[in-house]
Parts: sequence; structure tokens; C-alpha cells
Amino acid sequence: MNRFLFYLILISMMTYMVSTTPRTLIEESANGTVPSLFLAIIAGMVVTYIIISKFSHFPGQGLPEILKSYTPKWFAMPILFIFSIVWFYVGLSTLITYTFIINRFLLPEMSIYVVVLTFVLIITYGIFMTTKSIFYMSEIIFLIVIPFILFVQIKAYFSLHLNMDYIRIAIMQVNQLPNYKSFTTATFIAMGAANLVIFNRYFKKLKKPTRKGMSLLTLFFSYILLTTYFLPMGFGGFDSLDNALYPWILTSDSIRMKFGLIERIVFIFIGAFLALSVVTITMQWHISIQLLSSVFYFKRFKWKSVNLTLPFFALCFWAFSIYRAKTVTSDALYRGVEFFDMVILPITITLLIGSLWLAKRGAASKCPDTKK
Repeated sequence: MNRFLFYLILISMMTYMVSTTPRTLIEESANGTVPSLFLAIIAGMVVTYIIISKFSHFPGQGLPEILKSYTPKWFAMPILFIFSIVWFYVGLSTLITYTFIINRFLLPEMSIYVVVLTFVLIITYGIFMTTKSIFYMSEIIFLIVIPFILFVQIKAYFSLHLNMDYIRIAIMQVNQLPNYKSFTTATFIAMGAANLVIFNRYFKKLKKPTRKGMSLLTLFFSYILLTTYFLPMGFGGFDSLDNALYPWILTSDSIRMKFGLIERIVFIFIGAFLALSVVTITMQWHISIQLLSSVFYFKRFKWKSVNLTLPFFALCFWAFSIYRAKTVTSDALYRGVEFFDMVILPITITLLIGSLWLAKRGAASKCPDTKK
């Protein structure tokens, strides 16, 4: 499996460790989260395998090229538009979540407008990069920050403040029926393969996932998901984190480096995840703007010889992001993400897989040699 495909999936998994995911899982800890995690591992890997396998039939093509070539226009255009909105919303929710984290834990005196504007300036530069450049950027940032994240997690596992009794209590809830909210929330973080809707343009020889590749992904996903849920429990207790907005931030703040240059590990931890969040949002908005431009592209909207369609969409992203970050509350954001995970995510996955299935049938009818 191509290393960039691994980064595409793993960065998505890692980014949501400190966002709203832990809060949802912990909130439902007594209502079936543990069995939901194991079901999510299976479902997440099955969906990942299906998505990669479907895209392997169309090497070097993004979803716009696939649907426009092999499905009717009346079907392709609405699907592409819907997906552009979905990817924009996912990026926006990630942006606002990390804006709140910065405003709450790092820069409480700074205006939220300044934080959001700084974010979108960096991200806007990224979304106009080529797919290849985004992959190289993601590789560099991933390789830089992953040692810091692993260091914090390993230090947490060996911390004297980690109470294994709390984790045992959480594990004892395995006899509960699975919880749908926990299941969809946990499954969402494994959906990095869906980014192939645009990034498949880079993979000219994409193959079906191998057994070794899927085994590694399953191992990584299991570690990330179980760590996301159980480690905060070990520090905060089974019944004490229900009202915590960001359980992982509190967990990292419980760890100290007595002889380190920076005693409070939380600053290193947040910094590492901020870097990952920038990569994730860049990818998501790059996908959104590419999907949107495949539906609406104004050929005459030019300044000199430069077409202004993409800059116009980016400006719309700016305006809505700043407005939304100022008007939405933490609780409203959480409820919105919760609704997305429970309702929009299953619909999106179904539409994506269904669209690729229809496109494969269309390709087979046009060229029988492609049918396998």
C-alpha cells in the first residue's frame, strides 16, 4: 500500500483524538461504548477496504472525472455538490474545534477573529497547492509531530497517576449493547480513505489493499481508538469526565516533565495536534473546493488571464468560517458534529460507495474489458 495513502488515513485518525470524539465516547461510557468501539474497528476497516478497492478501478481519476465519464449528468452534479458541502463542513467543524482549543488553553486573551483568520490564511495557501505538494507537506508534518504525540502517550501509560482501576471499570461495560452514537463517532475517524474522491488523481497505479496493509491499518486504528477512549479514563475516572469538553487536553495536562525545558506537556501536545489539524483541514477544503469547481466553474470570471473561480470560493469559505466561529457555541458545535456522525456520515458513505458502484457498471458497459 502506498505510503501517502497511509498518511491520508492515519492523519485523519490522529487529528480527532483531541476534538469532540473523546467527549462523545466518554459521554456514553455506561451505555455501550466499549462494544461499539470493537464494532467500529471492524466497520471502519471494511468501509476503508471497499472504498480503496472501488477507486482502484479508476487509477489517476478523482470522483468528478469518474462520475462525469460514467454516470448521467443529472446524477453526477448533485452528488458532487453534496460532497463538496460535506467536506467543507467537516473541515469547518475541525477548524472551529481547534480555534476553541487555542482560545481556551493557549491564547485566552486573543480575539477569536485573529485565531480564525490566522488559521484560514495558512489553510488557504495549502488548498491551492497541487495534490502532490499536499502529500509531501503531510508527510513532513506527520513525521515531525508523531514522535511528540507518541512520547506523550507512552509517558501517560507509564505515569504513576494512571489508575488502572478506572480503566478496568470502563472495560467491564463490555456486556452492554452497542451504542449507535458511539459507533458512528468511532467509525468516522477511520474514514480518511474517503479523501480519495480527489486525491485518487495522484495514484496512477492504485491497487486493492493487501492483507499486510489492512492488518497494519487495523492495528493502528485499534491503538488510536482504544487509547482515545481508555487513557483519559485512567486519569480522570469513569464517572468524572462526563462534562469535560476536551478530555484529552485535561489528560495531557496531568503529565509533567520534571526535568524538561517545558514542564507542562499539554503545550507540546496541543502544538503537535494543531499541526495535524492544519494538514487535515487543508486536505478537506482542498477536496471541497475541487468538487465545487467541478460543478460550478465560471469561465468568464477572470482578472487578466487568471480565472477567479477558486479564489472566489476560498473567499466564501473565509467569510462563513469567521462568521460561524464567532456565532456558534461549544455545545452547539458538539451537537452539530454529533448529528453529522449519526445521520450525514452513513448517508455520505452509502452515496460514495453507491456512486462508485454505478460508475464501475457504466465503465463496464462502455468498455467490457474493464469488467472484472
